[in-house]
Amino acid sequence: GLSEAEIEKMVKDAEANAEEDHKLRELADARNQGDALVHSTKKALTEYGDKLDAGEKEKIEAALKDLEETLKSGSSDKAAIEAKI
Repeated sequence: GLSEAEIEKMVKDAEANAEEDHKLRELADARNQGDALVHSTKKALTEYGDKLDAGEKEKIEAALKDLEETLKSGSSDKAAIEAKI
């Protein structure tokens, strides 16, 4: 079987990987939330964009473009993505 040292090393490795997995999961969730927001906002702009004030529509489109660029850049900065959502 495994020695105590081997078991302890495996447990520590699992704990270290769990933290990284959690961070990656949070990043994936933020990216998915951003993608969903881009999709729903584009759909809403297509359907109702003509009812918006031109200045407001431009602000929304600029924010949307900024979020899309952050998502396309493959950013691994969860905070940067969440700041634009």
